[in-house]
Amino acid sequence: MQQIPLFPLSVALYPGVTLPLRIFEQRYLHLVSEALKTDSGFGVVLIRSGGEVGHASVWPLGVYVHIVDWGQGEEGLLHIQVVGRRRFRITHTDRAEDDLLLGDVEWLPEESPKPIPADCDGLLAVLNELKERAKILSLKFDQVDSADALSWQLAQLLPLEDKVRVELLALEDPLARLANIADNLDRWTRQ
Repeated sequence: MQQIPLFPLSVALYPGVTLPLRIFEQRYLHLVSEALKTDSGFGVVLIRSGGEVGHASVWPLGVYVHIVDWGQGEEGLLHIQVVGRRRFRITHTDRAEDDLLLGDVEWLPEESPKPIPADCDGLLAVLNELKERAKILSLKFDQVDSADALSWQLAQLLPLEDKVRVELLALEDPLARLANIADNLDRWTRQ
């Protein structure tokens, strides 16, 4: 069991995806400062209820991230880019003195890269179309060279309910995740 700082967001994040964040709250400025000083990361978790500012309750699964770039924006905010690395399950949360959410976490098993199955051409085409539409989101993606990368990138870009996003994050087999996505793709895109 390890305790890590948590950064609640209204958007899910998956391993291998790079997400831009704007930091302005003091507790998160301190979090980022410590992460940069110690070359450590923090957990990004999806908000279940509440908002990004103030208190929020979060889903029990998240992704540990590392800061890969940072700078000051024109408006004076700190801009960082984080990349998702490892999945975790939260077993308990607490608050630090500065109101930062802390989580006791269990690390989920890391996945061994598996090749993309031959019957996934349709999913690759869907992903390429989603990436074209999502260019304005400033998300960055690793090259799709494995089943896990394909499944995480599809999960990131498909218009899914939060519950489904967390369920996909919990699946430990990228081939099962791809099968789940393929089985539900028509229903999800009609919603």
